[in-house]
Amino acid sequence: MRLLLLLLIILLPPLAAKDQELLVRVWQSEDGLPGNVVRSLVQSRDGYLWVATAEGIARFDGIEFEPIELDGQQRRNRFAFWRIYSTGEDDIWVSTFQGGLFRIRHGQFERVVPDTRTPRPPLVTQLLEDSQGQVFFKRGEELHKIEGGTFTPLASPPDDLLMLFANDLANQGKGGRRLIPSVPPTLADRNGQIWAADELERLVVGTAGAKPAPFLLPNSNLPLSFNELLEDKEGNIWIASPLNGLVRVRLSRVDVLDRVDGLTDNAVFAVMQMKSGDWWLANRSGGLTRWTPDNAEPVEVVPGGYHRAFGVLYEDSRHVLWAASRDGSLFSGENGNFKARFSKTQIPSKVRDIAEDRSGTLWFGGSQGLASYANEIVHQYGPEQGLPDDLNISAVSVVAKSQAIVFGSIDGRVFRGGPKGFKQLGNTGDLQHRWISAIRPESDNEIWVATLGSGLFLWDGKAWQHFGSDQGLPDERLTSLIDDGRGQFWFGSLGGILRASRKEMLQRGRDPDAPLHWLRLDRSDGLPSRECIGGYQPAGWKGQDGRLWFPTGNGIVRVKPELVEINRVAPPVYLRSVRVNGSQHEGVDSAIEAGPGRSRLEFRYVGLGYSAPEKITYRGRLSGLDDAWRELGTQRSAAYESVPPGNYTFEVMAVNGDGIPSGAPAMIRILIRPHFWETGWFIALSGLLVLSAAAGTGWLLARSRMKRRIEKLNIRNAREGERSRIARDLHDDLGASLTEISILAALAAEDAEDSKLHPSLDQLSTKAKNVVGTLDEIVWAVNPREDNLRSLVEYIAAFAREFLDIVRIPLRSDVTRDIPDHPLGAPQRHGVFLAAREALNNIAKHSGATEVKLRIGIANQLLEIRIEDNGRGFNPDYARAGGGDGLGNLDRRMQEAGGECRIETFPGQGSTVILTLPLFSQEKPAT
Repeated sequence: MRLLLLLLIILLPPLAAKDQELLVRVWQSEDGLPGNVVRSLVQSRDGYLWVATAEGIARFDGIEFEPIELDGQQRRNRFAFWRIYSTGEDDIWVSTFQGGLFRIRHGQFERVVPDTRTPRPPLVTQLLEDSQGQVFFKRGEELHKIEGGTFTPLASPPDDLLMLFANDLANQGKGGRRLIPSVPPTLADRNGQIWAADELERLVVGTAGAKPAPFLLPNSNLPLSFNELLEDKEGNIWIASPLNGLVRVRLSRVDVLDRVDGLTDNAVFAVMQMKSGDWWLANRSGGLTRWTPDNAEPVEVVPGGYHRAFGVLYEDSRHVLWAASRDGSLFSGENGNFKARFSKTQIPSKVRDIAEDRSGTLWFGGSQGLASYANEIVHQYGPEQGLPDDLNISAVSVVAKSQAIVFGSIDGRVFRGGPKGFKQLGNTGDLQHRWISAIRPESDNEIWVATLGSGLFLWDGKAWQHFGSDQGLPDERLTSLIDDGRGQFWFGSLGGILRASRKEMLQRGRDPDAPLHWLRLDRSDGLPSRECIGGYQPAGWKGQDGRLWFPTGNGIVRVKPELVEINRVAPPVYLRSVRVNGSQHEGVDSAIEAGPGRSRLEFRYVGLGYSAPEKITYRGRLSGLDDAWRELGTQRSAAYESVPPGNYTFEVMAVNGDGIPSGAPAMIRILIRPHFWETGWFIALSGLLVLSAAAGTGWLLARSRMKRRIEKLNIRNAREGERSRIARDLHDDLGASLTEISILAALAAEDAEDSKLHPSLDQLSTKAKNVVGTLDEIVWAVNPREDNLRSLVEYIAAFAREFLDIVRIPLRSDVTRDIPDHPLGAPQRHGVFLAAREALNNIAKHSGATEVKLRIGIANQLLEIRIEDNGRGFNPDYARAGGGDGLGNLDRRMQEAGGECRIETFPGQGSTVILTLPLFSQEKPAT
């Protein structure tokens, strides 16, 4: 497929008046066309273009030809196809030079009228469908009706049918169809152009009452021969050529200036029109050109020649033209006479843009920052005015109302202010550090900034709003921004010329769901190159006649905004096929089942648009998997990997190059069956089994735990019973015996007071009493009935009173009355008691105290026993080091019981032993 641009005969009055050229595109056999001999064309009601050639029939979607092949016995015969018709939504009819007729339904040929093997057989010249869907055709002079795949002659056709054929014949005559084989067709298009034939049956174009001009193919000096003409729904003209294939003709949306029009260089960096009407062009090859429609004049900036390229052009209020070269030199001049400026100060230099405020002050921005020039005085701005040292300016502008200076840098920073100082708008990274290619301030609170790589930004007085690919911008590499005065912003870009409504963009800034339409012009619209040159000022200009100028690398593109009409024909979209796990499904007009299990789905679709089919983009979603529409770009297929079982609906919409979406999406339902283990009943049954197993396991574990607890309780009860028996036996038997021995020894000592046995008997009585006390302590420790906190506190208090009475040391006790029946195991209880006894014993032995205080309290689940004396005390380091065995025993006994021991003492100031035991809710442990 090749795209050929043709500047047609400028003698065509209507086209010349509109400043629009014609674009010609040709398809031949190497592009997929069945043959270069094209005989007939028709656009079916579903939007497809059908082409009849000498080599076969093909359906065309604007990008690809789909040949319709004969099958079976039909392949053995060669049919000379002549005329093609369309009825209904699906049926295409093809007549032959032998008088035969075929119907194409669902991509298959069906013979309806056989060929006539006679010389000069009657041909099928008309075929139509009435309001009831009945199909009739005219063969020679006879009318026939088609029913059920067979045809029946009509001997006496009704008058309304005859009128229907007469109207069809008139419409065919206007629509470019050849009515009589020997008479060339004529087409009157919607723009008033008449496409007809000259005496040699070559195509000519003109208007009623004007002399027609020949239509020439590109690279050809001969007019085109043709068989039929067709105007499609979008206004494109299609030509069926017997030699050159399929030809499409449409109006260009732009016109191009190049060397033919007097340009010194097709590549222009900057373009500007002065108030005098002269155009000044900065050529890539160097130097300047002054251009008018009648003359193009190279201008010598420096006598003797200055051939370096210029990147900035500006006309000030005194009609002085300023030009800055790319290497830094700055010139100004009038009437083409230039002189170098600021050569001594070198400031300003390396300028990238120039602006002027209402006072006549010129502002220069470039790689050396910002400078102003007024009354022969140059002033440079820097940190004292709030500007960074590394500022490299790429665009400068002035707010018309406030006269504030607004400029942007090559790293995406924007500043606003005046001679007294400047302030950055927003943060450094708001514009994504991109080169600012253009600034257009409508007011202080509406500043539009175009960037080279991140699209368009709007300062709304508070923050930056971004318009990029997410908002439908076709290309984010913007090179210029122009207001056409009609409410539209035009942008040069590296991907063509773009247009959007300022009102719509402002509305989108307030409402993210507001509609926003973008128009893109590229090669399909007549551009010689998609890339508009950027990085120079001005890189686009609105002329005094309203036309917009955009420099490219292959000429200057001019756009007349009022002639750029939106193609409002919504592109119909169709699903071509669905591939499921590698299996192809054609004719997808019903739901498709796939699986079992995860599946790969691939959808092929097509949107029909013949003005610029390569610019049609698509949006799709797989409902049930996608939450929102996906932008699919220009690709005409979408694939989904490993889609889980479920019910889905694939939907796709087409959007033409002017942003008009298809009226309704094409869709197909997909059912992916699950494996049996993925079915609901299997999952439910599995879940039930898992729950049952979990419940059974839980019951078994609970039963096992209960059984172990019962066993532990039995063991503990048995142990407690044994402990009770031991305590009882110790108390009743051994205790009673020891008490009896103690009493007998005391009596014997009294009777033998003068005997030598008296001391021994007295010692025996004392020892027996001590053993009785020790045995009482053991009985208390062993007895399970005493395994609680209250028993421990009462026992320690009673022991302290008895023990200190014996050693004759007064005791002051403070024991809380609200002692809970908190369970304590025998090891805990006995350990705390032994620690308390050890503390009392140490006081009696070593302290020399005359008073002891015992305090027992409970707070925050903590038992605290404080034993204080007023004795001699000792060195704290001795206590921290563990002291003697007694102090060490205190700490070990409390640790074994799960508590802590702390000693507070100082020589000469007594000592305090603090025993603490955490109290936790627990079962009464077995001993």
